[in-house]
Amino acid sequence: MNLDSAADFCPQCHFMLELPEVMDVIECNRCGYKCSITDYQPKFIISTIKMEPKSWLSNQPQESKLSDQSHRAVIQQACPKCSHEEAYFSTAQLRSADEGSTVFYECVKCQFRYQLNN
Repeated sequence: MNLDSAADFCPQCHFMLELPEVMDVIECNRCGYKCSITDYQPKFIISTIKMEPKSWLSNQPQESKLSDQSHRAVIQQACPKCSHEEAYFSTAQLRSADEGSTVFYECVKCQFRYQLNN
């Protein structure tokens, strides 16, 4: 029996039928159902996938989402450069999953950027 060839299912027990490489009889390995290879009616499955173009794949420049400051998270964090008490922040998992994430900060006042590894 060849596992790489097309297969169908047994009409009696619904177990997968394997098509023989040499013999002219198809036999179910589970229930013993048999049929001649000449009586075998394979089923063809045709599927299609409709792909929609993603906007980020276009060649046209897009406005940065980070330019709109109203959608960024703010935290009470002193800026090491100007000592302002508020900073935008985001996190990313840059190291392996069992290690902490990296927190990125940007001062609301002077736009100084720095990071902290958790």
